[in-house]
Amino acid sequence: MSTSQTAVPRIAVFASGRGSNFEAVLRAIEDGKLRAQIVALVCDRPGAPVMELAKDAGIPVLLVPPPPATASGGASAEIRRVNHDRAIWEKLKAYQPRFLVLAGYMRILSGWMIDTFRSERGYSRIVNVHPSLLPSFPGKESYRQAFEHGAQLAGVTVHLVDPAVDSGPICAQESFAIADCTTPEQVEKRGLAVEHRLYPATLDWVLSERFGVTPLSSRRIRVRPH
Repeated sequence: MSTSQTAVPRIAVFASGRGSNFEAVLRAIEDGKLRAQIVALVCDRPGAPVMELAKDAGIPVLLVPPPPATASGGASAEIRRVNHDRAIWEKLKAYQPRFLVLAGYMRILSGWMIDTFRSERGYSRIVNVHPSLLPSFPGKESYRQAFEHGAQLAGVTVHLVDPAVDSGPICAQESFAIADCTTPEQVEKRGLAVEHRLYPATLDWVLSERFGVTPLSSRRIRVRPH
């Protein structure tokens, strides 16, 4: 799982749904705006539209649904995550990705997977895009949360993934006004436009691994490009 800085970064994209961020990353690569190669798509949901996008682009699709909780024999949630992630890795390791890029992947990765993709300098080589200005509105349906709280601004965060949910080191953020939005769907439409631009642009320098990592506290670091 090593690569030189001159090689094109090899990425595996994880997605669960329609695949709009997967498509944005793919288009940025094709347009020469993002230096990367998508070596595989990992999906946990049979029938997810993102799989057809990948197949149409000639990208290998690895469908790995989690086993039913009833088949786990009473194992804890973390053990179930580890078992699922190990099953993914057994299929994915042949493609030798340097980074995992989460693009609407609706599952929490295990600590085992995060450690597997920890760099020599200690940071995670797993990147996520989240539909809020973290640490505000973590979790699901963040655009709806912002709308229902009467927020004047919503936003998008690109961050490295750590073991806690939606709390990894922040790489980039961008806000947008939503005071005039009358539905959560309007907020989401504006947010997706930001995601589709911000995510590939941020990945372009994150994947190069030419960035500084500055400690802010015992649990947070700041990530900035050189």
